[in-house]
Amino acid sequence: MQGLRARICALAAQQLRAPLPAGKSKVVDRGPAKTGQLSAEVVTGVAIRKGEVDPPILADSEYPAWLFALMKPEPSVAELERMYSQEGLELHQMKRLFRYKNKMRIKENNAASAKK
Repeated sequence: MQGLRARICALAAQQLRAPLPAGKSKVVDRGPAKTGQLSAEVVTGVAIRKGEVDPPILADSEYPAWLFALMKPEPSVAELERMYSQEGLELHQMKRLFRYKNKMRIKENNAASAKK
């Protein structure tokens, strides 16, 4: 946990964007200067630091396997409840289901106390 906290503090200390211009309190983000321009050689828009270049696109075999697991959709709450009653859940799925049930319980309690 200490390593993660140190990394977050180090990232927060780095200047990722230019400071606000003098005299302006709020700058409206208008999006990219050129829309619809994607490249087949580099991953457009990934570089977050000023002056950093976008990384090149690699072959799928050069990326870690867990990256492609992020694209799989999570099971719905109804599917989680069915899996919980039949075969059991993994820890992260159980946390997600219990977090959802806790939120629903809190909403019901708030709605019941608001009617009084």
